[in-house]
Amino acid sequence: MSGNQIDHDSIEDRLREALAARADTVELGHLRPARLPATPPRWRLPLRRTAIVLLGVAAAAACALFAVTNGSSDRPVRPGVTPPHSVSPSTSPAPASPAKSVPPPPGTTSGEAPDPASPAIPTGP
Repeated sequence: MSGNQIDHDSIEDRLREALAARADTVELGHLRPARLPATPPRWRLPLRRTAIVLLGVAAAAACALFAVTNGSSDRPVRPGVTPPHSVSPSTSPAPASPAKSVPPPPGTTSGEAPDPASPAIPTGP
């Protein structure tokens, strides 16, 4: 065997002897009776968990307050302000100021608009 190789059997033997020597030193007075594992009290929540719960409660309260204040109300809707004058159209239209009457272009009858495809001056016999 070379110097770099480790003799595993000798190491294992030494470890077993050390464990047996330690086990032999333990006596009945060193042992205590078995006890069931205890759970930590519920009131000792970590600070982070408590902060998250409080933030959640605050967010829920804010949502409830928003829904109550901005929800539909049972109050009737008041009508808008009515104008002081009548909005109905008048029966006879009257011009606001006197206007000159402009004669219609030649070739059209009164009330008809000139045809944009036709020439401005009528041609005829």
